Order: sequence, then C-alpha cells, then structure tokens
Amino acid sequence: MIRLSAGRRHPISSPRIAVAVALLIVGGHTVPATGSREPAEPAPVTLRLAMAADPDSLDPHRSSASMTEQIMLNVFDGLLNPTPDGGVEPGIAESYTISPDGLTYTFTLRPEVYFHSGNPVTTEDVVFTINRLRGADGGPALSSEFDDVEEIEAPDSRTVVIRLARPNSSFEKFLYRAIVPAGYYRQAEKPIGAGPYRFVEYMPQNRIVLERFDRYYGETGDVDRVIVRIIGDREARLLALRAGELDLADVPTDRLGEVEGQFRIVTALANSVFILGMNNARAPFNDPRVRQAISHAIDREEIIDFVFDGYGVELGSSMSPAMPEFFDEGLVGTHKPDLDAAQQLLEEAGYPDGFPVELRISGHSPIYTNTAQVIQQQLARVGIRTRIQVIEWSMWLSDVYTNRDFQMTLIDFTGKLDPYPVLRRYISDFRRNFLNYENEAYDEIMERALRSPDPETRARLYMQAQEILAIEVPAVFIADYQFIWAMDGRFSGYTPYPLFFHDVRKLRYAPE
Repeated sequence: MIRLSAGRRHPISSPRIAVAVALLIVGGHTVPATGSREPAEPAPVTLRLAMAADPDSLDPHRSSASMTEQIMLNVFDGLLNPTPDGGVEPGIAESYTISPDGLTYTFTLRPEVYFHSGNPVTTEDVVFTINRLRGADGGPALSSEFDDVEEIEAPDSRTVVIRLARPNSSFEKFLYRAIVPAGYYRQAEKPIGAGPYRFVEYMPQNRIVLERFDRYYGETGDVDRVIVRIIGDREARLLALRAGELDLADVPTDRLGEVEGQFRIVTALANSVFILGMNNARAPFNDPRVRQAISHAIDREEIIDFVFDGYGVELGSSMSPAMPEFFDEGLVGTHKPDLDAAQQLLEEAGYPDGFPVELRISGHSPIYTNTAQVIQQQLARVGIRTRIQVIEWSMWLSDVYTNRDFQMTLIDFTGKLDPYPVLRRYISDFRRNFLNYENEAYDEIMERALRSPDPETRARLYMQAQEILAIEVPAVFIADYQFIWAMDGRFSGYTPYPLFFHDVRKLRYAPE
C-alpha cells in the first residue's frame, strides 16, 4: 500500500496542493467473462459520482456555481484550457501569441475540432462566443472578464485576433471560458460544447449523464459514460458509495476512517476561502467596528477543529495558501480571538449589549449548518444573538447571492486560476460583490494590479489589497479546507486543480 498523507491536525504543511492516495479494491463495476473461443468486447466503463445540488444553469456563460463547473468543464473547451498547476494551455486554439504591449492576442485554431453536434468549430463560433460574453451580440454582458475587449476579428478561417482597450494581466487566464456554437441559444436546455464528453440528459433532482465524445481532438481516459447523481444528503452519498452505487464521492472528515483501506482516497487543498459574509450596506455591518468585533469573537481554530476535523488552514484575508506567490501569511491572526476587544468595539459602535442577527445559509452542505452552530455560540459570548435560517441552495443563489437579501451568510468562495478574480469580489462596482463592500483605496490597488505587466508589482499590490480586507473585515475569513474524495480503486489518475473540476479525461480504469 502506498499512502501520501499530510496527517490529521491542520495537515497542510506546504501551500502547494497535495494528493493523498490509498489503494483498494471495491465492488461497483462488473466486467463480463470472456468466452473460451473469442475474446468479448470490453464492457463500457461508467463513472458514477454525485453532486450535492442541481446545477444552477447548464449554460456555461450563465452558471456561477462551482459545483456546476466541476462537472460541466468536461463538456466545454475554451481557446485555452486550465492546467493542474494553475496555468493555461492551448485548447481549441492550437497556438497563440500576445503582443509586447499586452493588447493583442492572436490565436490559431486547431484544424479539426468539432462540437458535439458534429459541426466543426470555426472562427465564427469563437467571435460569437466572445461577443456574447462581453455583451456585444445584442444581449447583456455575461462576464465582466471580457469588458476590456475592444475588438475581435477573424482575418482568415483559422485565425482569431482579440484586441483589448487596455492591458489586462489576467485576461489570458480568462480564456478557458467555453466556446459555444454561433447562434445557438439553447445551452441551458441542451448544452453543446467541444469538450471530451457530450451532454446526454439532465433530470432535475435526479441525475446528469455525459458520454465520451469520440471526435474530441485531444486524449481521453478510459471512462465512456459519466452518471452524476444529485444527492443532497451527505449521509446518503456515503451510503451509496459504500453500497457500490457510486465510484466517486466526497467523504466527511469525521467519516474518513470508515472508508480508508477500502477506497482510493484523494485529498487536496480546495483553494477556497470559507467566509462569514456580512452585508456591508446594512446596519450594523456598515460600521467596520462591528465587523472587526465579530472577527475578534470568531475562533477560527475552533471551527477548523469542529467542522473540518482539523483538515484546514486558518486564513487572514481572501486568499488561500494554495496560491503561495500571492498569499500573505502575516495576515493570519490579524483579529485573534479576543472577547474583551470585541466587546469594546461593540460599545464604541453603540451596541454595548450586542444585537439580534439572522444568519441565512444554504442547507446543501453540512459545513454551513455545522459552522453556523459554532458561530452562533461564539457570537453569543459578546451578546450577538444569532438566528440561523437554512434555505435551499437555489434560493440562496437567488435571494442572497443575486438579490443581496441577507444580514450574514456563510459561503466558500472557490478557487480561480488567477488572483484577480479571487480578490475582485470586493471591488465596489463588481456585479458579484454581493457583500456590498466599498473602498476606493482597494478599488484603486486592484485596478493597478490588473493593469501592471510586472509579476512582482502585481504580487505586491495583491498583498496590499489583502491587507485592506484583513483590517476592514468585509467578511470574516475563516479557513481553506481540504476536500476528501473516496474513489473506487479500479479508477486512478484523479488530478486536483486549483478550481473545482472533476477532470474525467485523466482517469484510468483497471478491471479486477
């Protein structure tokens, strides 16, 4: 047996993503016996996994839920594709160049790339996609990541040129966004991409089915079919795994001992920022002293121990150590647990006896409900009386994330390939700044970082931005936790990414 593990208590000793592997053999797939005269055709390999809630949208340009992207990245390819080390590599584009001034991106498309409809991917499709994302097709802009695009053209059948109005040091990392067929507007009903797996069906509250796309231009693994079961209850997911009904499922840290030695265990730092978010536009959270008091009242170590069983690292701002070149370790502990300091700040803000507050959370994961209970007890120590309201994930997305109707909430901001989209969540006019945080100095620093061509300057500016967040506390930055997956031992090759992605094409299957 080979096992690479970082241990139990705060196991991330290195900021780099780690993978732990333990070997097993467990039931789940049956390979028919071959005949005595002629070898039988190998049975199709099916990977069965689970997700905790329905996708928010199958349209890749309208989806904002990481668990949706975790599956649907298998259906779509971009001009560039993400790499496990946080970079990008040629995808639909065979090669590309960036002009010295950072304003012109020139892409050469691969000669034979096909959509799942059977139609070839053309420069027209690329132009349509970028224009759709930036709102230049007559519809609304679907991503602010493409706001700097000034012009896109296709001078010939294999070349696409994108010109920016101003330099954007993060733009290259945005180009893994899905390329879709020109003029096709039914992605939410029947997604059509050019990725390694094609969409077959979606039954709400039941399953998503994908199949290998035989005309995919790149290499694929051994999986022919993917069945994603939608199972909201983690206990039900664990039972389905142990019963041989799933081949891959998340495992709660406190249940890891039940599956070790039976399944291949994969762990990795999630590159996530788990926060207690506050609506900065509403009293009393529009007063930074109140937010700082709450930060002093929160014992992050207690949450990591109770909720994540020690499988996490404490954060001081909105950045995970999984991105070590941008992570400022010195900000951890900016607001250490200090009830006296919390009480004094509340008195200065005019709340000597605390106040009542509603904590609205999604019920799709126990990390939210468990953390909410710990926070409820912690805030009670300084007179803040917390009422927990658990709502469905779809309602959280609409009411809290979109309509900003909340006082406090819990969410884990998932990883990105670049620090800018991690930290832009707090820019005043960013359309997804649902915490309603506003700070002109922060906005200016982020703008300078985005426009800077120098990597060292960018890193320094992002450190400064994190320091502002650590001091002003638009949210209480709690932890980055490890995800833990248990996988049927006949599968191998699971590859973690700094964003949520089950890369099925990298999986290999060895029958018993």
